Amino acid sequence: MKNANIFIDVDLTLVDANRQLLAGAREALSRLKDEGCHLFLWSTCGADYCRKIASLHGLSDFFEGFTAKPDILIDDMPSTCVTSLVYDVQQETSWQSLAEKIIEKHID
Repeated sequence: MKNANIFIDVDLTLVDANRQLLAGAREALSRLKDEGCHLFLWSTCGADYCRKIASLHGLSDFFEGFTAKPDILIDDMPSTCVTSLVYDVQQETSWQSLAEKIIEKHID
């Protein structure tokens, strides 16, 4: 999968409950971007919240877009909207190992 679009959640994925950036997140985002991935930040709190958190941590340049998580999807090929390629950063050993796993398994 070349030029993968990766949507990253904000709370408890990019930042902890105190809005502190999770360890290794910046380096992992940099690695993914360097590999040609298109990064988007999303949250149930909306696009403005995403921009605020990215700006707070100096991460805005990593992301091509900011959006709310979708509630409803409308598409002519709905099966393409659901993916099994979902990762939980809390279940990984680190943000860096997650980035490497994604690059190894999914990026050409």
